[in-house]
Amino acid sequence: MNKKLLIIIIGILLGQSVVAQQALPNGKMSFTAMTKPNNIVYNDSIYKGSAQFKQLFYRTGNPEIIHSFQKHQSNKITGQVLNFVGAITLISGISYLSGNTKGLGWTLIGSGFAASIAGGYFTLVGQNHLLTAVDQFNQQYKKSTVSLGFGPQSAGLVYKF
Repeated sequence: MNKKLLIIIIGILLGQSVVAQQALPNGKMSFTAMTKPNNIVYNDSIYKGSAQFKQLFYRTGNPEIIHSFQKHQSNKITGQVLNFVGAITLISGISYLSGNTKGLGWTLIGSGFAASIAGGYFTLVGQNHLLTAVDQFNQQYKKSTVSLGFGPQSAGLVYKF
């Protein structure tokens, strides 16, 4: 009984931190990490893929944003190549297991698995660089406005940031 109660309490506590939707702040760029393709939402438009990201980031002229985007691209490509090589190596290692070269088969399986893990790591690092580019974009284009409002018997000052 105590074990079941403990599992239920842990499940409830873990469920409290789950968020179903990502907030999209008004006037800022938001990065939504997806497996493929990554999405950026900015000014009620969805940007998908490197061609649209390139158009969005290069028009800023900010070398830090462009550098973060280029690092994202290089890490993404490296991750995809390592994932592909890992899959091919893993499949060929499995085919070697049925013959007399079981040692080579296990070696290929292990190296294919390691290449796939490295590819996943590079993909995640690439997404982190894209998130950095989005944060830098938001810092550069952070808009704050000051407005004055006049009513029949009062005046007001609004600072929106």
